[in-house]
Amino acid sequence: MEWLPPFLIPMSQPAPVTEGAADVPDGLFWALAGPTAVGWLLTYVLAIRQAVLDGRVGIPAYMVAVNFAWEFSLTFVLEQTPAQRQINFFWLLFNSVLLYQALRLGPRDYPALPPRVLRWTLAGVLLWASLVVVAGANEFHDRDGMYTGMIIQVPLSASFLLLLKRRGSSAGQSLHIAVAKLVGSVFAGLTAFVLYPSHHLLQVLVPTYVALDIAYVVMLRRTMRREGRPPWALRWAAAVPGTPPSESVAAGAGTGPARGAGTRSDDAAA
Repeated sequence: MEWLPPFLIPMSQPAPVTEGAADVPDGLFWALAGPTAVGWLLTYVLAIRQAVLDGRVGIPAYMVAVNFAWEFSLTFVLEQTPAQRQINFFWLLFNSVLLYQALRLGPRDYPALPPRVLRWTLAGVLLWASLVVVAGANEFHDRDGMYTGMIIQVPLSASFLLLLKRRGSSAGQSLHIAVAKLVGSVFAGLTAFVLYPSHHLLQVLVPTYVALDIAYVVMLRRTMRREGRPPWALRWAAAVPGTPPSESVAAGAGTGPARGAGTRSDDAAA
């Protein structure tokens, strides 16, 4: 005998994941997918540049490994649409540089962890994420990486906020990176909504990571202003509190002064 009250929402029939992509005109598709690709390429290029200036990774190290796993797996391992494979390939080229920087500079964000251990854990995360991406994309018949990509976006966006808090400064970060990521992510979400209007999981994931990205832009800007760092300055090396100047790669070489070295931002610590 059923003694519980009636459920509120019946199960969808058929399951939304079984419904393929909508028939979208090429012009509309590329109007959304184009800014997605460009936004993320700019994010990668700017993050690489900022890491060279500040000696700190521009994207959280472990999420670099996850991103690399996603792009590699959906470019060379699992079947994907031709357009998505080509976009993934160009992202992968730049993410390879980010992965190198994560292996080289990542230990500076984890001083209590021996560098050798950190690098092995990065390799482990990369391998595990590759298996999950391939299995997950195959399970959902995710031929354009939409489901797996959106699921990864949420912890990726959250990790930028955690990075800002852990460092206590804007080192390795810039508003240009934050805004480029926000633009790429918003257009990726719009692409998902147009292609898969009945996929409700995407309708939950996209607003979640967009809200996190907006929060990161706001908090990063406040942190930079507290440090005396011009929010939109390109040639400006930030400093990490308590870090010797010699550890900042190229800091002071043609850049603005690295201010805020002795001050932990209240916004970053909040």
